[in-house]
Amino acid sequence: MKLIKLIKTTAFVAIASLMSIVIAQAESPKYTVDSSNYMQHADKLSEGQMKAFESYADYRIDVYPTSAECRLPDAVRAVSGSNSKMVNGNEGIEWNTLGGMPFPNPTEAQHYIWNHRSAPHYNASIHRTLVAYIVKNDGTATIGKGDNYIEFPGALNSPLRGQVDPNIYALYMVKNLSPARIAGTLTMLHDPYDSAVEQRKAWQYSPATRRVRRAPDVSYDSFVDQTGGLATIDSYNMFTGAQDRFDWNLVGKKNMLVPHNNSRLGDVGAADKITSSRNFVDPSLYRYEEREVAIVEATLKAGSRHIFPKQMMYVSTDEHNGIMIRDHYDGQGNLAKHQIGSRGIDSAAGNCQYNGEQTMDFATRAFVIQNTLGEGHDDLALEYDTINMGMNFYSPDGLRRFAR
Repeated sequence: MKLIKLIKTTAFVAIASLMSIVIAQAESPKYTVDSSNYMQHADKLSEGQMKAFESYADYRIDVYPTSAECRLPDAVRAVSGSNSKMVNGNEGIEWNTLGGMPFPNPTEAQHYIWNHRSAPHYNASIHRTLVAYIVKNDGTATIGKGDNYIEFPGALNSPLRGQVDPNIYALYMVKNLSPARIAGTLTMLHDPYDSAVEQRKAWQYSPATRRVRRAPDVSYDSFVDQTGGLATIDSYNMFTGAQDRFDWNLVGKKNMLVPHNNSRLGDVGAADKITSSRNFVDPSLYRYEEREVAIVEATLKAGSRHIFPKQMMYVSTDEHNGIMIRDHYDGQGNLAKHQIGSRGIDSAAGNCQYNGEQTMDFATRAFVIQNTLGEGHDDLALEYDTINMGMNFYSPDGLRRFAR
């Protein structure tokens, strides 16, 4: 590690507190689901989970005792008393309070999606190493890393609050450091809340040309550079971006097996376990529980296009409303990818933070895990709410300056 790790956050402390780590390491699973017994638990599994058992004889899910639920930060809960209103074909929100949880009492499919998508703005800013691991079916591994800044102007404690367009949800900048084929390239985004008012704006810098250009395709089902074509832009953070290409249906709620209260993906040594695995991330790095989820189905609208015209999303019904499982279906209706979210808990406050998003690709038998956080991955100090780069940084000129 090049730098001493420094983690400062009001929403999440050290990915999981020391207490959470000790408990997680000391406890034993209640039971394990594997290829020999998964049909006994089929009522608690998604189709993607079942296909993983059918495809890989050594895949397993370790199920642990139920632990504490994820909770909203106190300041967010205080301003999230009632539901906001969806507008512009549900692409925008008339906020009860910008920076709060938009739908503290969700009753519709997109309420859950909005709550999930808005959760990052509980932080004002993030500076981190953006890390992705790609492991092919022959076991060869590629590690992608980037110097990543994100700011959320709508956050309750953002210095940019009220100073910029209120429709700007996130300002995003990443300088790719590896692998070599993309090292030195940069991407900058201005991501809106309401894409019916304004679409996402993106710029990219190439060291080969030393030019900044607009990048109109950094959205929907285009692929993330660092994932080697295994994960789409809109699967970043389990789901991000515009919702307008799909019809959304709330199928219902039920108890299922989902990752929860998981610190192991960030531990020292996690990277070695990831890159030495094959077909999927080493199951010992995951902690599953039986928890209630809302089941949300997204189906492609007539006249729209997406490489995965059907999506099944399994969203936690605790205060966090995080998408924990997402199954992707191709144009022939076949299950193509199984995506797994992992989140840790600050045991003192109960706040949650994603610390890894795995995508298993059944066609290639490869996998990618991105947005991994913790001592096992970071080269840069991970900082929340202490970095404010300002709007000049998130401009074409700022992109050029950061490239130097």
